[in-house]
Amino acid sequence: MNITALGYALLGLVRARPRTGYALRKVFETTPMGAFSSSPGSIYPALKKLVNAGLIEKRSKATGGSALHYLTPRGGDMMMAWLRAPVTIDEVASSIDLVLLRFAFLEDAGDDAITRQFLSSFEDAVAHHTRDLEAYLTGPEGQSLSRHGRLAVENGIRGFKAHIQWAAFAKREFCL
Repeated sequence: MNITALGYALLGLVRARPRTGYALRKVFETTPMGAFSSSPGSIYPALKKLVNAGLIEKRSKATGGSALHYLTPRGGDMMMAWLRAPVTIDEVASSIDLVLLRFAFLEDAGDDAITRQFLSSFEDAVAHHTRDLEAYLTGPEGQSLSRHGRLAVENGIRGFKAHIQWAAFAKREFCL
């Protein structure tokens, strides 16, 4: 199954604690995860797909009220595979926010070795992508960019260098 960014966000939140659909919507409205839409038209269909795929199950509360969503063993396996996967250059280039969301969910993995592996692959992928951008900027294509285009690429380079600095800081936190 191809899981979307929203799907992984929902899996991670449900993995941390079973929640109602409404509670999940509130997380997206009240936390830095606000980049995801909290609209019922996006959350509930995404939850339904995850339920249909067997990654989440919906259980009614004994006391009534809204049902809670729980991660299934299959959903837990999918989540752990995603958390353990090395960070790729393509992910860094196209969806750095999703990569950092993955890092945030590593807290619940309960294994600092996975975090250390993630940080090392993150740092390597970001450094590689940064070198590619620098080579592009100094190469013939980069030289033909407009001033605004060159400055936009420079902004990307500086942002990725900040990610490299953060990775080094985070690795020190985990005694790497």
